[in-house]
Amino acid sequence: MYYMNTFTKWFLVNAVMLTAVFLAEQKGAVSTVIKNDISHISILIMILYVTLSAYVGKLSYLADRASGNNVDDIDAREGLSRRSEVGWFAAEHFFSLGLLGTVFGLCVATATNLNAEAQVTDIVAGLKVGLNTAFYTTICGITCSLPLQVQLMILRFKLEE
Repeated sequence: MYYMNTFTKWFLVNAVMLTAVFLAEQKGAVSTVIKNDISHISILIMILYVTLSAYVGKLSYLADRASGNNVDDIDAREGLSRRSEVGWFAAEHFFSLGLLGTVFGLCVATATNLNAEAQVTDIVAGLKVGLNTAFYTTICGITCSLPLQVQLMILRFKLEE
C-alpha cells in the first residue's frame, strides 16, 4: 500500500485551491471581490493566505524529512509543531479580518447622509458600496481560513504520529 507523504497532501490541497480560484476567476468572482472591497482587507487576506500556505508547505516538507524516531527527529518535529502555531494563529484571524471588513463596510453603508434632502439613489449607492465590502471581506476570510486549516491539520497529523 502506498502512503502519501505530508508534502504531497499539502500540494494536492493547494492544487485544488488554485483550481477553484482559477474557475472562480473565469466567472469574474475574484476580480469582483477585489474591485468591490474598498477596505482592501480581502487583498490582505489573500496575500497572507499565499504566504502562510507556502510556509506550511515548507513545514510539511521538513516534517517528512524528520519522520524517524531518533532524538534529533523528535526534537525537529516538536520545533515544527511550535512553528506551525503561527499558521493556526493566522487561520483563526482570517475570520477576524473578514469581520473587520464587515464592520468597516457596515460603517460605510450607514454613513450615508439620511436627511430629507438626500436622494434615494445616493443612499442606495452608499449602501451598495458598504454592503459589498462587508460581504466580500467575510467571504474572503472564510474561504482562505478553511483550506489553511486543512493544510495545518495534515501537518499536525504528521507531527503527532
